Amino acid sequence: RMATQAALPYRPDIQGLRAVAIMLVVLAHAQTSAFSGGFVGVDIFFVISGFLITSIIIKDIQAGNFSIARFYERRIRRIFPALFPVIAFTLVVGAILLDAIAFKAFGKSITATTLFASNILFWRESGYFDAASTTKPLLHTWSLAVEEQFYIFFPLMLVAIHRFLKSRFFPLLLGATLLSLLASIYGVQTTPSAAFYLVPTRAWELLFGSLLALGVIPRLQSQVHRNLLSITGIGLIIYSVVFYTENTLFPGANALAPVLGASLIIYSGIGGGAFINDLLCGKPVVYTGLISYSLYLWHWPLFAFAKYLLFRDLTPLEVAGIILLTVIISVLSYSFIEKPFRGNQPIIPDRKKLFVLSATVIFIASSVGGIIALQNGMPSRYPKVNEVIIKATNTPFWDEVQGYEKIVLQIHNNKTLPVIGSSKETPVFLLWGDSHAEALIPAFSDQARQHRLSGFIATLGGSPPLLGIHRNPTPSWHINILDVNNGVVEFIKIHPEIKTVILTANWGGYTDKIRSAVNGEDTHLKGIDLFKAGLTQTVRTLLALNRHVVIVSDVPNLDFDVVKDYYFSAIFSDAYRPVLTPTIKEHYEKNRAVNGVLNELSHLSGVTLISPEPLLFDKRTGRVKTIENDNLLYRDGGHLSGDGALLVSTAFEDLFRKMAYLK
Repeated sequence: RMATQAALPYRPDIQGLRAVAIMLVVLAHAQTSAFSGGFVGVDIFFVISGFLITSIIIKDIQAGNFSIARFYERRIRRIFPALFPVIAFTLVVGAILLDAIAFKAFGKSITATTLFASNILFWRESGYFDAASTTKPLLHTWSLAVEEQFYIFFPLMLVAIHRFLKSRFFPLLLGATLLSLLASIYGVQTTPSAAFYLVPTRAWELLFGSLLALGVIPRLQSQVHRNLLSITGIGLIIYSVVFYTENTLFPGANALAPVLGASLIIYSGIGGGAFINDLLCGKPVVYTGLISYSLYLWHWPLFAFAKYLLFRDLTPLEVAGIILLTVIISVLSYSFIEKPFRGNQPIIPDRKKLFVLSATVIFIASSVGGIIALQNGMPSRYPKVNEVIIKATNTPFWDEVQGYEKIVLQIHNNKTLPVIGSSKETPVFLLWGDSHAEALIPAFSDQARQHRLSGFIATLGGSPPLLGIHRNPTPSWHINILDVNNGVVEFIKIHPEIKTVILTANWGGYTDKIRSAVNGEDTHLKGIDLFKAGLTQTVRTLLALNRHVVIVSDVPNLDFDVVKDYYFSAIFSDAYRPVLTPTIKEHYEKNRAVNGVLNELSHLSGVTLISPEPLLFDKRTGRVKTIENDNLLYRDGGHLSGDGALLVSTAFEDLFRKMAYLK
């Protein structure tokens, strides 16, 4: 049975734990290498939230005076006042700095944030072509959305269980915790983005805190045991902070360390002190915990906009400056916004007026975001500039490509692939590659139509055509390319009409992101040698199937966002110095090892190498060109725009002429 708690005691150590959580999050977002796993601070926040909120609800239920209206009033006073100034700030800055494409996405995030659905929005936007995080100043609000969605139903569930199934309260909540944890463990392996952002796979973290709040777990009577558990707790947190990185599959089983760590620290402080808990009670630490909500709200937009403006990671001095600015703003926010709304004599004491005002603000803010999105990012702010950017980004084409990818992923089941070129002709070629191959589809499609040919498309973002190779997964990318690539080979086998296979990809991007297949012959190989082994296996497999193999070298990769560079050059004029593109020599030097592999394979009988990159060189400046005839040639730092693809399409003219002749 639940233990009765007459009053909810103040826990300064929990404020201190909040301070630890926010410091970890800030340092992780500052890209401090020693705190690569600092993102687990969010998970610590979840545990704290579950413990405190459940404690309050249980106390009110047991006292017989729980009110759902009062509960939501507390949530509004806690969340809303500090949040909306941040939204207003990001709106003003975003209107100046963001081009139409980015501003449209930002408008959606305003609406989603005010409706506490930003986690769902960012999950739906996640993927290989997700916009850079620096263009998402409200990205961090996903965790607020998770909490508020959880608390929509959780209090009602507690009331129902207490009233009808009181004796089974702990088992039911424990069962929900385990189900959510299992869903999270499964989800990170199958749908990592959904597992990261959505409530069903995050609820267990809040429920860990809730289980502690029930008072069912016996309190520790021994000081030694409390000290031991609190030290173990902080050790688990430190472990996750030091050893986790952005490539760690998360949450899932990996989230157990920080969640258990936070839970042990909270548990150790129930009914008595402990070594770590006492350290967390220091006044500066406790005050940092008190302002942690404002720190969380403000740090990310400041970091994001700074990186966006500077086109690079921040220096240690710049990081320190932004953290100092965040602290100053947060102190002001806590003192003049948070406290006045939450004190004993709060601003707007009347609950009904508070609800009406909150609903009004939500309506206004979400409407503003909706208008921005519906107006396509308001390109009229800088009409000519945004017209060029919208054309280069070519969202409709890439939406179509996403449809292609869904078909490719089902190649084993459906045994079909998308087709480009002349719809009346039998496909005679197959394009096989990653998103860089997808960016060249307009070029291949144009040549195919000119020569009355058609071909199959087997492309997937982040998936190189390297047989026998796995690519290391990340939280936002998780495709079994070994399986998909084997499926492409089987497809080619059953389609003898495919005479030519075109291979192209961001070749240089796969020398450090791949590993050999399980039970593969080359498990000892790494880097460029493993890349060579994979591509060689692909080429020899295709030659054994009596197919003509065409390898296309990659276009120059640029280390900056071409669209943003163009936008800043246009709107800031003389105050902004455009980023210099690589010289021709720098491009070839950077790709010397990879191009060496391509050249070596091109000497095999039946293999042709085509190099389109010279068409992107500006002989006058000796550098890669990014714009021609007022058209951007790139849509970002590595993918060609439609105009860029059409510019290099002449490199494939001889190939398509020969295919047409042999048809």
